[in-house]
Amino acid sequence: MTTMNLTAADTTPSSGVRTGLVISAVLGLSNIPFLFPWVDWGEEAPPFGLLLVNAAIGMVSVVCVVLAWNTGNRKAIRINAAALILNALMVLPGLFAEAPPFIRTVSAVMVVATVTAVVLTMRRDQSPARVTD
Repeated sequence: MTTMNLTAADTTPSSGVRTGLVISAVLGLSNIPFLFPWVDWGEEAPPFGLLLVNAAIGMVSVVCVVLAWNTGNRKAIRINAAALILNALMVLPGLFAEAPPFIRTVSAVMVVATVTAVVLTMRRDQSPARVTD
């Protein structure tokens, strides 16, 4: 009979995954637009509904980070990655629109941080689980 010997260390996320989770949490918290009323959106501010959706996606990301921090729950990590990618797609037009330089810079930083967080969190450890016969 084959048994798998899984310990708590096997389910705890690695330091690389935790780094990605920290970046994800920062990105998620930065999506709450109500914390940044001083932002100059330029001539036309984004629709309020879009800002609410952005805040909801940020909160989903934060909740998934909390769930995945100790357990390494892969489902929470995948949902977090999907939320980050959706957020990056929503921020992407800020790079190309006629907006203040601050908005363009923040958009670029958020896209790069999203790619970094997704790569770090979705990476699997190369060592296989121990199997004893």
